[in-house]
Amino acid sequence: MNYKPSGKTTWYLSMKINKYLRSAFIASFAITFSYASSSWAGEISQDDAVAYALENNPGLQGTASGIRARNEQIKAAEAGKMPVIDLDYGLVYSDNPLVSFGSKLNNRSVVAEDFAPDTLNNPGFSDNYFANLSLKLPLYTGGKVTADIDEARANHASAQAQHDRTKASVIYQVKRAYLLAQAAREAINIARSSTESARKHVRTTQQLFDENRTVASDNLTAKVYYTSVKGVISQAERQYSQALNALKQVMGKDLAADISVEPLKSTTHAIDLPEVSLAESKALTNRNDLKASDQSINAAEARTRIASSASKPQLGLEARSSLYADDPLVDEVSWGVLAVAKINLFSGGSNKSRVSAAREESSRLQAEKAGKELEIRKEVRNAFAAINEGENRLKLAKANLSDAQNAVTLVNERYGEGRTILIDLLQAEQALMKSRSESLNSQLLLEASKLELQFAMDDFDEAKK
Repeated sequence: MNYKPSGKTTWYLSMKINKYLRSAFIASFAITFSYASSSWAGEISQDDAVAYALENNPGLQGTASGIRARNEQIKAAEAGKMPVIDLDYGLVYSDNPLVSFGSKLNNRSVVAEDFAPDTLNNPGFSDNYFANLSLKLPLYTGGKVTADIDEARANHASAQAQHDRTKASVIYQVKRAYLLAQAAREAINIARSSTESARKHVRTTQQLFDENRTVASDNLTAKVYYTSVKGVISQAERQYSQALNALKQVMGKDLAADISVEPLKSTTHAIDLPEVSLAESKALTNRNDLKASDQSINAAEARTRIASSASKPQLGLEARSSLYADDPLVDEVSWGVLAVAKINLFSGGSNKSRVSAAREESSRLQAEKAGKELEIRKEVRNAFAAINEGENRLKLAKANLSDAQNAVTLVNERYGEGRTILIDLLQAEQALMKSRSESLNSQLLLEASKLELQFAMDDFDEAKK
């Protein structure tokens, strides 16, 4: 007996097909992708993508500039131990009596007539050249110079650690974006395979109709199904294009560049994971953002010593040489050497407040580090849980996929023999498409979770180069 669906059944199935395809395939492939072209030309490997990003990622270039800036700050701080030499040179043109008489004193050219009241009160305009050369050498600064250097070095080490963590972040982002693009490419393959199966069903139903072994509604239903499945390809291609754009962005590559990714490899073996406690320990040891926190604390402690130095004696040596003459070629030079001692007796409590503020900042950074350690532990444990979930989901998805493939084969044979209706066959095809998408998503979850664990542990080999 041949089963022949009515026109009402055909309409119902066509509506169900469209709704199911949108929810079962597109929604089951639930991660947002970004990257381009249905062609596989211009493939780049994941390693090449990472290498390119390490050279061109804007964020990484920015942190590298930060390191160089901090290095210059070290040089500036170390210069505090060196003498400071200043030279002033200029011209004074004035009829001010005090300036005029003072210039004569500086020039050692005062004569008796210069003391006459008319001369003193109305000296007229005079022009005088001056030059001052000074050398200042700090002898003792209360520990400020040493603390300045310590702070600068700690800030440099912190910037380096932050740069290294940024490098790990870029590697993680590139590998994740690459993985998503691979999954989006595989989604296109799934859609194309399902479309090809649907095209065969159209041919089969047409042949059966020509042989009077089925009704026209079966042929129309098969065509509706084919059209619906074919529409999934363009959606999958758009998702792939978007996934590629995301990859190019994190790589620092021109978005107009034509690239594609390698096919996604199947995961066939269980992951050998370390103990959670060992993974946590490794993460706490490796994490460069935690190292950056340590250096920020060191910098804060140095700033505390800098603030404390303001209340301590300051001792320095200063040498000066001065020239003041109405002729720039005249050698009227005076010399002086001073030993300067300075101590702050009262500042209204500002020095004490600065010390207290610096200490509180150090305490804040220590508390922030403790919170960061807890966050790292959580990231490691969450990654472990996600990996375990991914392995279980992938195992079930592969079993379901095998069953779905067998079901399609069986129902297809029965339909060809006239022992079942087209609806059963198309529903089996829908189930197969869903199983393929779920298997892909399960593999994606597992691979992404492995990357999460690597990132949580700061365990990318590329970041250590």
